[in-house]
Amino acid sequence: MTIRQLSLTDFRNLASTTLDFHPRLNLVYGENGSGKTSLLEAIHVTCQARSFRSHQLRPCVRHDQPGFLLFARFGQFKAGIGNVGKKLQIRIDGENVARRSELVRLAPINLVNADTFRLIDGSPQQRRRFLDWCLFHVEHEYTEHWIKYQHALRQRNRLLKSRRDLQLLDYWDQHLSQPAEIIAGMRRKYCDRIVELLQGELAHLVDDLCIELSYQGSWDPGQGLAARLEALRQKDIKLGYTSAGLHRDDIHLTTNGRNCAEMLSRGQSKRLCVALVVAVLDIVGRCGSEPIILLIDDLGSELDQSAQNRVYKILAEMNLQLFISNISDTVPGVFETKEFKLFHVEHGIIRPRFSS
Repeated sequence: MTIRQLSLTDFRNLASTTLDFHPRLNLVYGENGSGKTSLLEAIHVTCQARSFRSHQLRPCVRHDQPGFLLFARFGQFKAGIGNVGKKLQIRIDGENVARRSELVRLAPINLVNADTFRLIDGSPQQRRRFLDWCLFHVEHEYTEHWIKYQHALRQRNRLLKSRRDLQLLDYWDQHLSQPAEIIAGMRRKYCDRIVELLQGELAHLVDDLCIELSYQGSWDPGQGLAARLEALRQKDIKLGYTSAGLHRDDIHLTTNGRNCAEMLSRGQSKRLCVALVVAVLDIVGRCGSEPIILLIDDLGSELDQSAQNRVYKILAEMNLQLFISNISDTVPGVFETKEFKLFHVEHGIIRPRFSS
């Protein structure tokens, strides 16, 4: 779903303004610290009600202001995000919504920035989040199972921490295990799909290396999570939290049986990270007719020109609405003959320059 117009008020260092975007390609340029990333962040918050730069939205509020307001017109709906103090309000077509997921599902958005290039050697949480973004948008039952899992995990951890009413652990073990095993099955399935793309259509992005993704669960699928939780019960009581489950799993990336983080050059590793994002974009894109919004923050600082060209060539052929930030106003070669909008950011002031 494309974002056609964005109005922002008191967001970060950006001057309040209203911007009209191109449905396919938007280029944002300016010096470091000018506010380019803040504009991409504003778009991300509008679609996700969450920042990619901080865990809380309070830092997004302009200095000395009580809160920020974002209002956007999408292809088929309008959305508003307001944050005053610790209160977040989400409105879709003028109606308040209680769940962030209602907004997130309407406007799929992904991001390529410096954090993306830590997918291989970063935390397991980052890899789980990368894969779960795909599941959220392609598996309709995923959200329901995830909510059940999180609820059961909170209840089980509460019992473990308090060490009271421990007879209820059997009950919560079952309620934790059922959705966990369904989601773990989904994760394994989509790891296989990603491998197919990396070894097929996207192979040239990773120098035709044989890349494998293996889902590393924290329990034996043959025995089930409930049995694993029972075996770990005394350990979990001592720890005060649940030590096995979806929240402890990982995705291992290997080439010829060796860890990618150890075997690949820095350049190969970065290209693989981008290829992983492109793979999930492709999978999600095949499941719907509406474009996915993709934010790309200063790709030139991470990839050489040849690698950038390879990435942009693939993205140009996908059903995406692109927002690309850079220091210069240079248009990537593959986009030179295409229509786009150009925005210059200086000292927090965003000015449309021209449309092509």
